[in-house]
Amino acid sequence: MKSDKIEMNKGLLEAWLEAVHENGLPVNIQTGREYNDCNGDRTVEVLMEYDESDKMLVMGALNATINECACHGAKDISAKLQ
Repeated sequence: MKSDKIEMNKGLLEAWLEAVHENGLPVNIQTGREYNDCNGDRTVEVLMEYDESDKMLVMGALNATINECACHGAKDISAKLQ
């Protein structure tokens, strides 16, 4: 089992959770502390756990979600999800 502890924008996290759910991705996601970063954006601590054999699948899907957020803006995606 592989674990990655990262921090991400809350809007990105919401988009990532939606992508994981919609695509049935083999990753367990736990969230931790939330805080406002220096830009005033909401940031969340995230722990992702997945099998090493699924790393490319999980990272590819996360990369696609990040690119989607970059194209449309994480805040726009967050608002769309609500």
